[in-house]
Amino acid sequence: MTTEGFSAMGSIVTFDGVTLGEVESWDGGADALESEKILTCDSADMYADLILKAFDPGERTFTVIFQPGAAGNYALAKAKFDARTKGTLLLTYANTASFSAQAAITSLPRPSAPDAAGVQRFTISFTLAGKSDFTGVAA
Repeated sequence: MTTEGFSAMGSIVTFDGVTLGEVESWDGGADALESEKILTCDSADMYADLILKAFDPGERTFTVIFQPGAAGNYALAKAKFDARTKGTLLLTYANTASFSAQAAITSLPRPSAPDAAGVQRFTISFTLAGKSDFTGVAA
């Protein structure tokens, strides 16, 4: 999906099977491992130990090329946002590698004003839930 007169990097983001559009840029975020430091009474050297807890899949933020119109990609994202449900986030890289996870849209600012080339964008943030899946090699 290449927008008229402008092409981003060729990566596409979809949510619950709905194509949100071509991705201009994104913050890949990071998975985190929650931990808790402990010190027990029988610690001879008095150094803290570590208990590893839950994985936090974090957030991912995408800047997408805006496609106006009644059935445009922002309108589809807004409908999913208003539904307040989790769905499947899928980022397909230009080289066909992919990243998928269960997620919810947690931030959806309005599309930007057109830049000098007439391109508009919107940024969408997802909070992930559960284990994500990555296939292939990202470019």
